[in-house]
Amino acid sequence: MENQTIVDEFILLGLSDDATLQVFLFLIFLSIYLITLVGNMLIMLVIRVNPQLHTPMYFFLTNLSFLDICYSSVTVPKMLESLLASKKTISLNGCITQIFCFIFMVGTEIFLLSAMAYDRFAAICNPLRYSTIISHRVCVQMVVAAWISGFLDSLVNTLFLTGLHFCGPRNINHFSCELPLLLQLSCSSTFANEMVILTFSMTLGFASLLLIVASYMRIISTILKIRSAEGRQKAFSTCASHLTVVLLFCGTAFIRYMRPASGYSETLDKLVSIQYSILTPMLNPIIYSLKNKEVKIALNKRRNTPTALSDSVQDMMTQTEKKLITQDNWTSVTEFILIGFSNHPELQVPLFILFLIIYGITLSGNVLIVLVTTLDLSLQSPMYFFLRNLSFLEICFNLVIVPKMLVNFLIENKTISYAGCATQMYFFFFFGAAECCLLAAMAYDRYIAICNPLRYPDIMNRRTCFQLAAASWFSGFPVSTVQTTWIFSLPFCGPNKVNHFFCDSPPVLELACADTYMFEIEALTATVLFIMFPFLLILLTYVRIITTILSMPSAEGRHKAFSTCSSHLVVVTLFYGTATSTYFRPKSSYSPDTKKILSLSYTVITPMLNPIIYSLRNKEVKGALKRTLCRRIFAQNTILFVDN
Repeated sequence: MENQTIVDEFILLGLSDDATLQVFLFLIFLSIYLITLVGNMLIMLVIRVNPQLHTPMYFFLTNLSFLDICYSSVTVPKMLESLLASKKTISLNGCITQIFCFIFMVGTEIFLLSAMAYDRFAAICNPLRYSTIISHRVCVQMVVAAWISGFLDSLVNTLFLTGLHFCGPRNINHFSCELPLLLQLSCSSTFANEMVILTFSMTLGFASLLLIVASYMRIISTILKIRSAEGRQKAFSTCASHLTVVLLFCGTAFIRYMRPASGYSETLDKLVSIQYSILTPMLNPIIYSLKNKEVKIALNKRRNTPTALSDSVQDMMTQTEKKLITQDNWTSVTEFILIGFSNHPELQVPLFILFLIIYGITLSGNVLIVLVTTLDLSLQSPMYFFLRNLSFLEICFNLVIVPKMLVNFLIENKTISYAGCATQMYFFFFFGAAECCLLAAMAYDRYIAICNPLRYPDIMNRRTCFQLAAASWFSGFPVSTVQTTWIFSLPFCGPNKVNHFFCDSPPVLELACADTYMFEIEALTATVLFIMFPFLLILLTYVRIITTILSMPSAEGRHKAFSTCSSHLVVVTLFYGTATSTYFRPKSSYSPDTKKILSLSYTVITPMLNPIIYSLRNKEVKGALKRTLCRRIFAQNTILFVDN
C-alpha cells in the first residue's frame, strides 16, 4: 500500500519544453486572457445598461459571458504561471479542483447553449407565444437548471476521482489537468470512472446536443417557409451568432474527446483544447458584437451618445409603469429598485469614492494573500491552504455586491432586474454559507494544531484539507438553491422598492404578496444548520483551544500557541458579530439605516480587513510578503543592471 500514496503532485508538461518560447507564449496567452475578460465584461455591461437588450436572449448571453470568464479562469492563470515558473507542478488537490471546475463550467456551458437554442426556437417558430413561453421565471429556471446540471456532473465525476490512487508516473502532457489524462496515471481500476463518464456526462452532453440539433432543424425549416428574403435574413440573423458559438464549442470538443484512438496526437489534442477552452471564450463576445446588430447599436450608443442611456431609462420606466397598470397584479413586478443610500443625494459621489477605494483594497489585499500563500514554499501548510480559500471566497463575496452598489451611486435609475436580483441573492447565500463553514474548518485546523500537535500532519493531510474546503464550498449550494428558489417562486405584485443596497432576503421578502410563514420556518432551519451549527463548532473548538493554551507551563508557549489562532479568532468575531447584529436583533429595534450599516460591516468592510488582519498579526505572512517584495525588487534591479 505504500506505493499507492506516493504521488501527491503532478508535473504539467505544457505546450513546449523550449525555454525560448515560454515568454513568447506567456505574452500571447496573457493578451488572449485579458481580451476574454474585457470582452465578456463589456458584453455584460452593455446588456445591463441598455434597456432594449433586456430580453431573454440577452439574459442568456449575460450568463454565457459570465460563464466564459469563469471557464477561462479555470485553466489560463495556472497555465500562465507554469510558463514562467521553473517548477511546473500542481498538487493532487489542485489538479482535482481544476478538473472539478473545468467539468462544472463545460457542463454548464453545453446546457446553457441548449437553453439558448430553445429560446431561439420559441422566438422564431412561436413568435406570438414567445413572451408567454420564455417568461422571466422560465429564463431563471433554465439558467439555474444549467448551473445545477453542470455542478452535479462535475460533483459525480470528482467524487469518483478522489477514490483513485496515484503511484507514478506523474507527468501530465498537457497545460492543464484533464480527466482522461489523469485517469491514465491512476494505479487503481478506472472502470467505474469510465462508466460514470459514459453514462452520466455523455448522456447529459448528448441530450443537450440533440436538443440543439432538434431546435435548429425546426428553426431552419421555419425560416425556409418564410416568403420574403428579408424576413428569412432577419430571422436567421437572430440565431446566427449562437449557431457560430455552438459550432465552435461543440465542434472542437467533439474532435478532442470523440476522435478515434488511431488518430491520437498529443500536439493536436493540445491545440484543440486551446481552441475550446481558451480561444472560444475570447471569440464569443467578438462574434456576438460583430454578427449582432442590436449589440453593435448598443455599443455605438454607449460610445457616441452620452445621453442615450438616460433617455432609454426614461422610456423603460414609462413602459414599466404602463405594464404595472395593464398587467395582472401577480405578474406585474419584473424589476426591483434598490433604494440603497439614495436618501442622502449629496453623499453619492463621496460614498462612491470611499467604497471604490475599499473595493480596490479588498481585491488587492486578498489577491496578494492568494499569491503569497501559493508561491511561498514556507506557507504550504493546511492553515494557509484554508486562508487562500478564504481570500478567494472574500473576492467572490465582494464581487456579488460591491460593483452593483458602485454603479447605483452614479446613476439615477437604481433598478435591478427580477433575474438579476435572484442571481445576486443566490450568490450572496452561496458565499455567505460557504464562509461560515470554511471558518469552522479553519477553527478545526487550529484545534488539531494546538490540541493534537503530534498527530497534526496525519489528521490534517492534503486529502482531509481538500475535503474540508470542498465541503465548505458545496455547503453553500443547497442553502442558496432552496432559499432563492423559494423566495422567487412567491408572487410580487408591487411595490418593488427594496430598502437596501443589495437584494437581501428580509427586505425582498417584505415585498411578497403571499404568506411567507413557511419560508420563515425553512429559513430558520437553514440558519441553524448552516450558520449556528458552524458557529457552535467554532465555539467548542476555541473552548478546547483556550483550555489547552492555559494548561501550558511556559508563557512563551502560550503566546506562540495563541498567536497561531488570534487572526482567525478576530475574523470570526468580526464576521459573526456583525451578521448576528443584522439578522438576530429584535424587530422592535429594527432600523433600515442601521441594518444597512451593519450589512456593510460583514459584506464590504470585513473582506477588506481579513488580509490586513492576517498580514499584520501573522509573522509568517509578513515574512513571506517581505521575501516576495525583495525577490521582485531584486529581479527588477537585475534586469536594469543587465540592460545597462
